[in-house]
Amino acid sequence: MTQPDTEKTVKLMEEVLDLFEARGIPISGAASAARLDETAPPGFRPSDLLPGAKTVLIMARPLPVSVFQTEKAYDNAFYVNAFAAYYGLMDEAASAACLAMERQGFASLPVPSYAPLRFVDGEPRGVFSLKHAAVEAGLGLMGKNSLLIHPEHGNVLRLGGLITTMEWPAPGPGNFSGLCPEKCNICQQACPVGAIDHGRVDKMRCMGNCIRHVLLPPARLLPPMKKVLAKSPRLTRLMELFAYNLFGHYGIACTRCLVSCPRFPGNGKKKVQGQAG
Repeated sequence: MTQPDTEKTVKLMEEVLDLFEARGIPISGAASAARLDETAPPGFRPSDLLPGAKTVLIMARPLPVSVFQTEKAYDNAFYVNAFAAYYGLMDEAASAACLAMERQGFASLPVPSYAPLRFVDGEPRGVFSLKHAAVEAGLGLMGKNSLLIHPEHGNVLRLGGLITTMEWPAPGPGNFSGLCPEKCNICQQACPVGAIDHGRVDKMRCMGNCIRHVLLPPARLLPPMKKVLAKSPRLTRLMELFAYNLFGHYGIACTRCLVSCPRFPGNGKKKVQGQAG
């Protein structure tokens, strides 16, 4: 990618990064929109969302580790409150950065950190994969439990992002293969419902065990619902509306794949399966 060479562009980059820093967002990176266009499915590519897209900017902030360690009686309420707050933080930061770039003539689109969701083949997806963009931006590696693993902060990052027609330096993915060794399957063994299978996560099976909401169908119905949703555009749209309006702040009943991972902060002494030493 062409390096920026004008003083105006460099100053704008610095302004955007300062916006992130001022909001307590310590990690950011840039990914090539063209490279993500090559790998993302139709409808979820940067250029599908913003014509002329050149760059995807990703922001990341680690959650406090203690929110995962509160007493069971609180039912992960501290974790839920923390990530729900991060949704708003990331969305506001993305919007502020987009406004700064648009003032300089670069069309820029803030990517929602949570809603809206789209259901494809019966499974929920974000309108754009911030995790895949983070990998392309060199921020870390996608673990087998589909969580991003950062070399310093482990697997507790929350992400935000934006798409812009402004061209940023994009170094590409980093070499983080050791963060999730091929033979390690600790997260797969920890999942109580068998939703993880060698890097693929059955999202509906996971949701049935993990998410708690008064309007969510019983857990036993979610896996078979996947096939029904895949065949019914009307039910798919209904689930998308539920997700958009009701699931932004929901109960979490299970974080086992996250906290059991050797890359969860505080698990530094836990031996990684498949790794020598």
